[in-house]
Amino acid sequence: MNGTEPTPRVKFLLNLLESENIKYELDVFFGKDENERSRMHHINSRQNDNDDESSYENNFFNIVLRGNSNKMVIAHHDISNPMSDNANDNSCSVINAIALKKLRPNLNVVLTDGEELGGIGSQRLAKKIKDGDFGSIAWVLNLELTGKGGKYFFIGDYPGPLTNHIKSIFDCPIVHTPFNDSVILKKKGIDSVVINPIPPTEGNKQSQVKYGDTYLDFSVLFRCHSPEDSVDKISPSDMKEFIEEVVLKIVD
Repeated sequence: MNGTEPTPRVKFLLNLLESENIKYELDVFFGKDENERSRMHHINSRQNDNDDESSYENNFFNIVLRGNSNKMVIAHHDISNPMSDNANDNSCSVINAIALKKLRPNLNVVLTDGEELGGIGSQRLAKKIKDGDFGSIAWVLNLELTGKGGKYFFIGDYPGPLTNHIKSIFDCPIVHTPFNDSVILKKKGIDSVVINPIPPTEGNKQSQVKYGDTYLDFSVLFRCHSPEDSVDKISPSDMKEFIEEVVLKIVD
């Protein structure tokens, strides 16, 4: 559970932003870690009948890189498995989001917390967007697993203006995706799409999803939350290609 002070991972990101001269706001808020709450309730129920819900409050940390655009890009910075590098999920996306902020300083960028716990940070962000804290936001592009694949990518099946915009530029596949922060934002009435680069299959292997005539290798997604999600399996050149040849065309 998070304490009142930023976690070492958050502190690392804040130090990185300071070293890059990027202004940030640290949005600290209480949320409910429902996974922890369920586990502790099971333990307490065997000990006594007193279920003090205040014990389940947890500090979370959204990192806000504010701009004056009506567009927003997000990436969740929290992790699921502390025994993993969590390289593709979702450290690469955090680095890509920061790189994007350097290239387009007017863009709103938010590094969210608690995605692995049901989108706690995106719930907080949705409220701030709806309250007008960022002015008028047209849409939110959500970066997930962006460490490998480069210009080959898919987007989630979330119909709306942002999907239409992306499809007007790229002939990318649309795929039913697992839970991610865009699910929360869409439920709150905010147009959002998750985008996920994915590498081509090797050799003559085929898969169920194609980008044009190229089959995409979905096996890389199954490394998430495991020690297999290691730094040696991502590609800095793919990350650069994804930002420069894909994301910049979407946000510009």
